[in-house]
Amino acid sequence: MDNVAASLLAIPLVFLFYDYSNFLVTRRVHKHQHTSIINTIDGHLFKVLTQMKNIIGLPRIEVPMQDINLNYKKLNLDKKYIRAIRKQLNLLEELLYKSDKIEVLDPQHTQILSFIAQELNQILNECKFHNSPREIARYLETTLSMIDDWFSATGYTTRKKLQSNPN
Repeated sequence: MDNVAASLLAIPLVFLFYDYSNFLVTRRVHKHQHTSIINTIDGHLFKVLTQMKNIIGLPRIEVPMQDINLNYKKLNLDKKYIRAIRKQLNLLEELLYKSDKIEVLDPQHTQILSFIAQELNQILNECKFHNSPREIARYLETTLSMIDDWFSATGYTTRKKLQSNPN
């Protein structure tokens, strides 16, 4: 009789232990996926910033960004920069799809990334169909602003300061 009572008590305890350990592992994996996706997206956005820096003709773009006055007459719309932006856009769209599929990013991050992808598409379409430097400059300003919003929303500047000053 004692063995039956002990087994009836042990079964729920084993189930609860399993459920709790599964919860801890899932939370850790989800946090790792979130950090990994954010860092990957940051890398792709920095590559986009590099191409935009080349198009705009600036020696450097700081994060967080200051006001950048674009002179649309001095834009360097070289095909290699446009191809690089298209490549990064495709990678960003793929990451956005994957992150939405596994529900890693919160709605604010997803919305900002969607807006960035939309503006990059606008830049590429403008270069392909109309090639109006004034419109491209406007899209570039909007995209730079949204990328700045992304870095603010993900706390990039805070992470950068913590990495450079571990004290």
